[in-house]
Amino acid sequence: MNPGRSVGIAFAGCGYAADFYGATLPNYPWLDVRGAYDVRTDRARSFVREYGGRVYDSFDQLLADPSVDVLVNLTPVTLHHSTTKAALNAGKHVYSEKPLATRLDEASELVLLARERGLLLSSAPSTVFSQAAQTLIQAVGDGLIGRPRLVHAALDMGALAFMAYTDWHSRRGVPWPFEDEVRNGCVMEHAGYQLSWLVAMFGPVVRMAAHTASLLADEWSTLDAGEVAPDVSLGFLEFADGTVGRISIGWVAPTDQTLTVIGDGGTLTVGDVWQASEPVVLRRRVGTNGKDHSYLAEPEQLPFVVPAAEHRYVDTHDLTVGAGVADLARAAVRDEQPFLSADYCLHVLDVSLRLAAGTGVAETVTVPASTDSKLLRCPVESLATAGRGQAPTPWPTVGLAGEKRRA
Repeated sequence: MNPGRSVGIAFAGCGYAADFYGATLPNYPWLDVRGAYDVRTDRARSFVREYGGRVYDSFDQLLADPSVDVLVNLTPVTLHHSTTKAALNAGKHVYSEKPLATRLDEASELVLLARERGLLLSSAPSTVFSQAAQTLIQAVGDGLIGRPRLVHAALDMGALAFMAYTDWHSRRGVPWPFEDEVRNGCVMEHAGYQLSWLVAMFGPVVRMAAHTASLLADEWSTLDAGEVAPDVSLGFLEFADGTVGRISIGWVAPTDQTLTVIGDGGTLTVGDVWQASEPVVLRRRVGTNGKDHSYLAEPEQLPFVVPAAEHRYVDTHDLTVGAGVADLARAAVRDEQPFLSADYCLHVLDVSLRLAAGTGVAETVTVPASTDSKLLRCPVESLATAGRGQAPTPWPTVGLAGEKRRA
């Protein structure tokens, strides 16, 4: 929604993610790109050449520019806190790439600082504004599947360590910063894409449990296993409205970016939450007879409730990243809170950090002494050595004729 006047924005950090923003900003013509700063001047130059504005000689020069209302913070994750804090102290509203900070206390400090200074603070991801998300949220709210009971969510990216990740570049030729992302971990990079939708539909997470594992930590070409964050996170979430959910985040399992809401009256599914115009599929509950387990009708594709964005970033995924900046800018002009408010983003970060820590279901299972060969392998030991270059003891298997062999 056009707020009625232009809003000056500037970018701090012009790396890989900056192209996602630049390409989608023309959807919001009231966003006036004033310029960009990057410690690598060549990246700032290529950014403004493509998307407009000037190159700032320093971050302080950017902050001193009175025409800049909003700072878009795309610096490395380890600099999010300090960069956002400096911008807030300089009187700028801030939209930050995920996460707000790497620690909850630092993020809470930023939320409090913004509130004290009468400024707005918001954070990615903003895919909640996509056609798919808006249509799904409205369908749930309209009761198309009755009362929601259960949700299954995943953002598994495939086994990234086995892919040609060193060949991945943005439109301007900036390489994917795989070392930073692997150190940050799958949860801090990706959980928000699902959590932001779930909290919008079901309210805040009120109870949860999580578990993490490091399975491919020794497979990265330039990183030691000790530098790599867990690459699998499995969580159980209970939301304020009583809906419960299972969430899987990682980059080991084959690609699965689905979201399915199960209600009393059927199911709603989005096949890929990273595609802005992914269809939303409804399957209504129908009556059954005898031992028929198929209680769902044939799939129906729902019409989108919002139009498609004209300008997109053509890549493996279609993300509505510019919408988050526009949401903040509109709210600043109208003296309102953005949909992606500071408190909302802080809650998503809190849940993400808990998923990343994975302390909720860690308990040792004692395996009693047994002569059964299937119980001779200790599961605790195999978990402790997973991803650390030590091959676990293989399970014994049995052929069709009953002969024992090794897997």
